[in-house]
Amino acid sequence: MKITDIILQTSDDTLVKELSDVLPEGYRISGKLTAGSSAVIFYDLDSMKAGPIRQLSDHNIVIAVTKQERTDTVMEAVALGAYETIQRPLRAEIVARLVQELYDFSEELKKVHIIDVPPSSAVTSVIVGHSRAVMDVCKKLARLSQVDVPVLITGETGTGKELIAESIAQLSSRFGNPFVVVNCAAIPENLLESELFGFEKGSFTGATASKEGIVKIADEGCVLLDEVGEMPLSLQAKLLRFLQTQTFYPLGSTREVRVNVRVLSATNRDLASMVQEGKFREDLFHRLSVTTINAPPLNERKKDIVPLVNFFINRYRQTAPREIRGVTEAFMKKLIAYDWPGNIRELENTIRSAIALSRTHYLTTHELKGLHGGRVKRKVAGFSEHLSSAIVPGLRDAIERGDENIYEAILSEVDRSIIEYVLSYTKENKSEAARILGINRITLRKKGGF
Repeated sequence: MKITDIILQTSDDTLVKELSDVLPEGYRISGKLTAGSSAVIFYDLDSMKAGPIRQLSDHNIVIAVTKQERTDTVMEAVALGAYETIQRPLRAEIVARLVQELYDFSEELKKVHIIDVPPSSAVTSVIVGHSRAVMDVCKKLARLSQVDVPVLITGETGTGKELIAESIAQLSSRFGNPFVVVNCAAIPENLLESELFGFEKGSFTGATASKEGIVKIADEGCVLLDEVGEMPLSLQAKLLRFLQTQTFYPLGSTREVRVNVRVLSATNRDLASMVQEGKFREDLFHRLSVTTINAPPLNERKKDIVPLVNFFINRYRQTAPREIRGVTEAFMKKLIAYDWPGNIRELENTIRSAIALSRTHYLTTHELKGLHGGRVKRKVAGFSEHLSSAIVPGLRDAIERGDENIYEAILSEVDRSIIEYVLSYTKENKSEAARILGINRITLRKKGGF
């Protein structure tokens, strides 16, 4: 679109002069709208009906103009697709700021990425990405799905721990049987036991009928204990007994119930530290963490942001006020530059918000005004504590498998992971990465394996 040419649709001659007087130098009111072209249209809500805005906004940027100071008028225009609404009498500074914004907007739209629509209209629940970190997770969960043992899934909030658990269940021989999630942090402590194991009629005030618990509902399937680190100590002993025997007593019952359930658990807490502090039973910790998977944070798998954005746009595009065809290059760059303290969940909500606020067929940085590009400082545990929690599960697995040269293998993996992260931070600038790490480029190349 030629942003310096403004089209005015009105039957009020006074508005023509009013707009001409406040337009910045270099801008002018041009003739009528040409079929098939795109333009900036100032649309007079007072002398014309609002309905045509819907069709006009499909290929043009529509600015609704009105003297009315009524919220319903503004809301109707925006709901029909108006980019913005402004009040009369028109003020030069407001119009100047708006046309500058539209110029920047049109410049951003010159570089766009088209989003491919998947062959099937149904968006399936999958682990999305192609970074080495997510590929390693997928390979490990595929192996663990074939062995009927407990799995502890660790990672920050929003990293997709529940999706990993669901994938394990889907790939296992229990696929097709129940997969039940219980959020240990969301259920009050005094109700958690009855939710897990059920209760008999009359076992407590309000128990007017018997109720099956989650582990009974999940019989022959899988149960995920989400946020297991929040489980009270009083219930941990009963959970341990259930894991050992696959039997339990419903609250208020003397009848033992036996089930066949695979238990998966997830937490964003450091359970090993909680054991040392006496906040989590050591025997239960070892029982839950027979095998472990760590869900990497999004800022360590920046390569996955593009496929994740595509995935979420396809999942939520039907909620958009207009068809979403893609995103601008600037939009994607801003997403990649952000630190994502809320991980994939924050990215998903950001895309949903951008779709809902979209003013054209493409998502732009105008829908990301609440997203700050700088890195967000996190409240984190000590460096050695994080390093230990990341390395020890893999070390335990290697020992159990009887691997050889474990020390060298772990050091090599740590070197590679550190270098990959720093290269990601420096956008593949090897000289800068070597400077940050305090090594030369030859050592960087040798340790990174490239």
